[in-house]
Amino acid sequence: MEEVLRVIDIFLGRILSVAFEIFPSNKRIKTPAIRKILLIKLWGLGNLTIIWPLVYKIREKYPTSSIYFLTFDLNKGFLERNQVIDRILYFKFTKNIFRIITQFISLTTILRKERIDLVINFETFNNTSALFSYLTGAPLRIGINNRYEKVFYNYSVDNYPSLHISEVFLKLLKPLSINSPYTYYCFSDGKKEQRRVDNILRSFGIEKFILIHPGTSENFKGKRWKSENFAELADLLIEKYNLPIIFTGTEKEKPLIMRIIENISSKDSVFNTAGMLSIWEFIELLKKSMLFISNDTGPVHIVASLKGDIATFYGPTSPHRYRPLNRNSITFYRQLECSPCVGISYINSRCKNNFRCMNFSPHEVFLEISERFFQENP
Repeated sequence: MEEVLRVIDIFLGRILSVAFEIFPSNKRIKTPAIRKILLIKLWGLGNLTIIWPLVYKIREKYPTSSIYFLTFDLNKGFLERNQVIDRILYFKFTKNIFRIITQFISLTTILRKERIDLVINFETFNNTSALFSYLTGAPLRIGINNRYEKVFYNYSVDNYPSLHISEVFLKLLKPLSINSPYTYYCFSDGKKEQRRVDNILRSFGIEKFILIHPGTSENFKGKRWKSENFAELADLLIEKYNLPIIFTGTEKEKPLIMRIIENISSKDSVFNTAGMLSIWEFIELLKKSMLFISNDTGPVHIVASLKGDIATFYGPTSPHRYRPLNRNSITFYRQLECSPCVGISYINSRCKNNFRCMNFSPHEVFLEISERFFQENP
């Protein structure tokens, strides 16, 4: 279904870009007073983590402005802790085209009534969100251009594939004369969440542990390392270091994690927290882990912001683009002739090579983790 939505989005972009080229909007206008700002990022907890400190930069630039944020309801519970966002608008994630259209119209109507002065669209490839930016009626619109989106903006930034995504996002702030370098935000401790996580760990009877996060976001599951590989790696780590493994994930990822655990020999040393934790309880658990092992997905950047040790698998996506920005991390990447195929322009989807780019052997991963994080060659 995501493929269908992507095709519709591309088709919409082509049609509308032609129309806007014939009847162009004003590309450069006098800067208005910035009283209300709308930020847009629909997909990705990792992207929201990277954008988080940029919201504070925007607040510093415009201390009296109201900041609105539009995102998918899949991310509910995360941005609420950002103290400088005044209002969060949620687009309910659905595969029903009619509901998508009705939500689009409803949110456009709401935001036009709000009289937004500035829109910054952080979506990296989405013609629909670019059109939405234009239809808000905001006199200033900044966004990322791939093929057609620039017709909807006053200021556009080219989506250079060689740049890390944080650099692309930073470029969106340059028209506002915000030029400071990028750094992660340091998330503060939550006492309530700490107590909950401490209670869970006590019930497991463990203190030191390794976290494995085998899932990915719903929009593209081809980034997942194979279940049997995670199982074999878990057995190798438990056997060598006698450390328990905690698996993390969403409620929907419970079956995935249960399949992995079924193939693990040392089941007494394995624990499953899928669906048990709120996003901020999950972050507290991340803070306590010795090592985080994951596919390329949002929590990688949360752990990086916490300065934790990370091992991440890349294949369809590129570490040059999405790697964690901390030094204590390993990225596994084959860089095949067809890689990357996701996250640059509109290239996506059906792999003819059965995701050969993700063929990292558990033993090779184990060796690199041992050498880097346990300072030994097993």
